[in-house]
Amino acid sequence: MEVTQPGAIVARANRTGEEVYDPAKNLRLRPMISLFRSTRALIGSALLLPALVACDSITGTDDLSREQSRLDRNWDRFQASTPLSYSYVVRVNCQCPTDVTRPVTVWVDRGSIEYLLYEDNGQPVPLSYASSFPSAEQLFDAIQDGIDRRADEIEVDYDATYGYPTNVYIDYDRNRTGEELSLTTHGMQPWN
Repeated sequence: MEVTQPGAIVARANRTGEEVYDPAKNLRLRPMISLFRSTRALIGSALLLPALVACDSITGTDDLSREQSRLDRNWDRFQASTPLSYSYVVRVNCQCPTDVTRPVTVWVDRGSIEYLLYEDNGQPVPLSYASSFPSAEQLFDAIQDGIDRRADEIEVDYDATYGYPTNVYIDYDRNRTGEELSLTTHGMQPWN
């Protein structure tokens, strides 16, 4: 049983949809319904949209065009020079469990990931973490997605020989944390 001072408002995580109770007035206040939230978001968007339209973009059209050209040029190099079956090492940079940030050798055959093995001990990556380690083709797709979504920041380095991304940093929204993509790759070589 929860004990409060007389007249105190007891709030129970209103954001999760629970009620707020004011014992002094014997009044239950229901959380704001989603219609009001939607209306508030719509009005906020309507006020913000003209300001955003006045700008070219948050990232800048020139930066996105330049990044698109680099991506296209390196994709062409990748397709022309990379063997159908290859392996390379991926290291994810995040505040994640160690099993996600350890370097992983990714074995790819014709665009499909065949094996994911930790570089330090050769053990397989648990299935729960497998999606954290992309093929080079998936990295190109992720970069294209960042360009298409007009990410706030895109920084990519490419391998001079094969053209695959070696350093990828995409920040979709500078005002949010945890939605960034940051990883490094190296050591691509043919296999099979």
